[in-house]
Amino acid sequence: MKKRSNKSVAIKTAALLICFGLFAFCHTPAMMELRHIPGTIYAESETELYEKLGGYSSGGLVIAASASGGDSLGGRKLSLSLPSGLKVGEITAFVGSRPSVIPGGEAVGVSIYTEGVLVVGLSEFRTAGGKRVSPAASAGLKPGDVILSVSGVRVSSSEELTAALTGHGSAELMIDRGGKRSLVAVSPQPDEKGSLRIGAWVRDSTVGVGTLTFLDTENGMAAALGHPVVDADTGSLLTVRDGRLVLAGVLGVTKGLQGAPGEIHGTFGADSPAIALIRSNTELGIFGVAAPGAEGLISGEVMEIAFPDEVKRGEATILCAATGSVEEYSCVIRSVSRQSSPEEKGLVIEITDERLISLTGGVVQGMSGSPIIQGGRLVGAVTHVFVNDPLKGYGAYAYWMYMKAREEG
Repeated sequence: MKKRSNKSVAIKTAALLICFGLFAFCHTPAMMELRHIPGTIYAESETELYEKLGGYSSGGLVIAASASGGDSLGGRKLSLSLPSGLKVGEITAFVGSRPSVIPGGEAVGVSIYTEGVLVVGLSEFRTAGGKRVSPAASAGLKPGDVILSVSGVRVSSSEELTAALTGHGSAELMIDRGGKRSLVAVSPQPDEKGSLRIGAWVRDSTVGVGTLTFLDTENGMAAALGHPVVDADTGSLLTVRDGRLVLAGVLGVTKGLQGAPGEIHGTFGADSPAIALIRSNTELGIFGVAAPGAEGLISGEVMEIAFPDEVKRGEATILCAATGSVEEYSCVIRSVSRQSSPEEKGLVIEITDERLISLTGGVVQGMSGSPIIQGGRLVGAVTHVFVNDPLKGYGAYAYWMYMKAREEG
């Protein structure tokens, strides 16, 4: 009994010593510093980066400036270690000259033609013999699938899909489902009129109205919306084959109310002045190649983009064309999220300008992409409205949008 008691005391003593050691270790100057280091650091040069890193190393934390991998947006990993060499974490650093762009605010028409055809629904039809069938459903097709080709023949419209299926007792469809491609065998059936069908509703294009975020005339880039264009029926992100961004006219506004988002109503046509050819549709908006002379269509002047860690809670403004012409309206940035990678909802803003509130009720559909300005710099773009509080909306960081535009080329 005495030996067991001594062993128990020894174990408890060892455990207490370990706990005390861990507590002391976590409260060393270097580890205390670690808690205050941001996960991401932005700098315009290597010199500025080292200066910023130096501000976090007074307690003995060693920050290795050598890269250990990176990401597609240009961020690189820096390791954090103790003087002993024990690695205790890492941060992401973005180093590069501060981008400058022309902020937008103009209402724009968006026309997107998809890569392939999007399946938006499945249906049954009656054959000449009276049997109800749905070859698409039997083959395992689902709403949201994108049909890229039929037996090796690429399709980009419902007419091309119908033509490619004609003459096939069985066809092999190349589909894209959530970014993964696969082959699906389907057997078209003649309906009561003798037309071959598979029982799938498809869509090959979409149009809408939003707001231009910025033009980068030096690099020939344009950005708008701040959020992806998704299919209204399936919620799928549309993959771009071709598209245009053009100036739109404003017809009027449906005021936003609690529980009922408002909307800016716009109009545009084939002869509307072109701002850009759309090349990609991403989680941070649509990006494209600026059309020749596009800078002459917008009213803004060249402005620097703020790094995400420079954006603060407080007074700001937004640019939008709710009246038909671009005007600047006051707002407040209520919260900022410290992100180390691109996300749509980096900011929360609240409209405070009584002129805009009386006109729109706050943030409304069609305002997506409206530039957010703070301290003379472009800091973000409006993306979504709070359905139950139309005075408030989310915003994406302009810096992430710029980096994404550059990545998309």
